[in-house]
Amino acid sequence: MGQARINLIGTLCLEEGIESLQYRMLEGPCRTGEVLGYLNSLAEEAHREGGRVVVVLDNAPFHKARAIQEAREGWEAKGLELYYLPAYCPHLNLIEGVWRRFEGFLMPRRYYDSLAELKQAVLSALRLLGAVELQC
Repeated sequence: MGQARINLIGTLCLEEGIESLQYRMLEGPCRTGEVLGYLNSLAEEAHREGGRVVVVLDNAPFHKARAIQEAREGWEAKGLELYYLPAYCPHLNLIEGVWRRFEGFLMPRRYYDSLAELKQAVLSALRLLGAVELQC
């Protein structure tokens, strides 16, 4: 039997010196479709608010997929711009520090008896960070 898995897609927002974290929780792997849906939601939010949003991405295959590149022009028209980090430079992405705090301090490293118990621990850690779930 395979392991139950939870992944998070997150956005660290910096507005007027204030940090906020948005996320979407995935049960299972993070693939192109999930990233596409998340970025679509961010583009719609940017369009509604009439602002410009820059999303910093690493070079994971699901960030560089054809579907992402094909959607890029439409997102830019709505105010969402993608910026890719140079290879092997995760230290340039500010959200990596958030994930280090999350994994290193806020999530106890232990065995969880069920997926529900793991989800509760993840949600508790996200609450400590003041994170807001992005509805996709």
